[in-house]
Amino acid sequence: MADWRLKPRAQRCAGCGAPFAPGGVGHSLLTPDADGGFARRDLCPACFAALPAQEKAAASAAWAFTLPASARRREEPAAEHRVSPEAVLRALAERGAPGDRAAIYVLALLLERGKRLVERQVATDAAGRRVHLYECRGTGEAFAVAEPDLAAVDLPAVQRQVAGLLEHGLRPRAAVLRRRRPSRPIYRVKRNRR
Repeated sequence: MADWRLKPRAQRCAGCGAPFAPGGVGHSLLTPDADGGFARRDLCPACFAALPAQEKAAASAAWAFTLPASARRREEPAAEHRVSPEAVLRALAERGAPGDRAAIYVLALLLERGKRLVERQVATDAAGRRVHLYECRGTGEAFAVAEPDLAAVDLPAVQRQVAGLLEHGLRPRAAVLRRRRPSRPIYRVKRNRR
């Protein structure tokens, strides 16, 4: 399978080096690289217009983007027990374990429905699976999410996995239980009977 780890949106145009202004527009291109993966190039409108038609056609995916008017930072979880779906999706995508594909897909759908991810394109990988290319509205990060082969009997297990990830993050359940225990032993005091 191809390496679908994509870089976040660049701060500057790959063609002329001009910085992208808040509220400005640009274009992103995914092109095959030498390693068999994909490279992302973000271009300003002038550089995109000057790009030869052959290069545009050779791109595996292309989309236009608009930068938010105010640059927002990544949201960090406010409380230790609360984990944002974006942070979980980001961590699972970085980990890249095959057993996480269904959870990644469900989290991407959840974030798309909440309008935090925007689907830019749907492609097909070498195995014939559909791969959805999403972009995070606030940060410009790109995620490639392959559709998993799920049967109806697998859905409750995936639902439990996603609920556990949103509640505890990627920490194992035993670590969460250990954290809840008091750090000092509790001593019982015996009362004298009179």
